[in-house]
Amino acid sequence: MSLLDRYALECSSHSPAQTHRLGTRFGEVLPCGVVVALTGNLGSGKTHLSRGIGDGWGAEQELRSPTFTLVQEHRRSKDRVRLYHVDLYRVEKASDLASLGLDEIIEDEQAVVLVEWADRAPNLFPPNTIYIKIHIISDTKRQILFSAPNEQMWQILLSFRKNVFGV
Repeated sequence: MSLLDRYALECSSHSPAQTHRLGTRFGEVLPCGVVVALTGNLGSGKTHLSRGIGDGWGAEQELRSPTFTLVQEHRRSKDRVRLYHVDLYRVEKASDLASLGLDEIIEDEQAVVLVEWADRAPNLFPPNTIYIKIHIISDTKRQILFSAPNEQMWQILLSFRKNVFGV
C-alpha cells in the first residue's frame, strides 16, 4: 500500500507482459457500475494494462487502443455485460466529450467503463471511479498507483490486492 494515501495501492511492473498480468488480475475483480480512470504519459503502458483488464474481465475480443473510434464496446459471453473502452487522447475540448455521450456511458450501472487519458476530462468521473496512474521509471520499469476515492471502491482494490499478492 502507498504510505501517503489510505486508499491507495502501489505496484511495480518490469515489462509490458507483467503490466498485462496486473491488468488481468484487476479485471477479474471488477464489478458492474465501476469506472476506471487511467492516466500516464504516452508509452507508459495504459493500453497494455487495459488489454489485461479486458482479458481478466472476460471480454470476448481483445481490447485495442480506441484512439480513432474513441469508444469501443465489449461484451462477455457469460452474462452479456458491457465493458466500454474509452480513449480521450484526441479530445481537445469539453464539447468533444458531449458529442461522445460519455455521461450516459459512465452512468450505466450494468457496465464497466475503462477510460484512457482520463486527465483530459477530470470533472467527468463519479464517486464509483478507481484511478490508476502509471509512471515511467525506466525503459522497462513502471510504477502503477491504484487509488480509490471512498471505502466502497477501496474494497475492490483490496480484492485486487488479494488476487495478486494473496493478502
